[in-house]
Amino acid sequence: MQIDRKQLIAVYADLKGIERAVAAARHDVLSVQLGTDFDSAVKRCGQILSEDLARYLLPNAAFVRGYEGGGDWLKRAEVENKLYQLLAYLEQVHHVGTEIMEIGSIYNSIRDEELRGRCADLLSASSNFDRVINQATQVLEDRIRKKSGAAAGLVGVTLVNQVVKSDPQASVLAITSEGNVQEGYAHILRGIVGAYRNPTHHQVLDHITREEALKVCAFIDGLLKVVDGATVRKPTP
Repeated sequence: MQIDRKQLIAVYADLKGIERAVAAARHDVLSVQLGTDFDSAVKRCGQILSEDLARYLLPNAAFVRGYEGGGDWLKRAEVENKLYQLLAYLEQVHHVGTEIMEIGSIYNSIRDEELRGRCADLLSASSNFDRVINQATQVLEDRIRKKSGAAAGLVGVTLVNQVVKSDPQASVLAITSEGNVQEGYAHILRGIVGAYRNPTHHQVLDHITREEALKVCAFIDGLLKVVDGATVRKPTP
């Protein structure tokens, strides 16, 4: 079963918030509400992972009844024990951590709906992230082709060379009227197609990580916006 990593990251963030609250406490007892929040996070985590995580729930011994006449409280040491065990489990077994939260932030910054739709499920996989770059570069190539009206047979670097010229006056897709900037985008589009599109279309690249794939996606997201905003000066023959 595929894990909803977005939800898992959200629970992990809640647990890190509880960790900060525990660290900031000045006494050996904590608010019972903190224990309620923790147990709730454990149950949500178990549902997301489809695992029995009852071993991480706070035991009855964690609660102090009528502490110094001030009602019910929670033993700090008991919370720390279960909290650190669960965090270690998520980080070591399911590879959820601060870095994964940062990855989530990168993914959430991607605005192009087609790009998100084609890459979301692949990014939640556990491996084979070259497929993400394959799909992302296909989206970019297809957007260039449709925007310029280029023939379906034009692909890869050949497509970019024909429709994105360094001179905006001679380019089918005029990204800007400034020659230096237009030339820069022509080189960028040619480079990303050559460096990422071609390799992932012709061979399996097992070394690509989720982080690398996400960074490429985020960069392509920006390029898609640039292509969408380009002026079409003439149809491609």
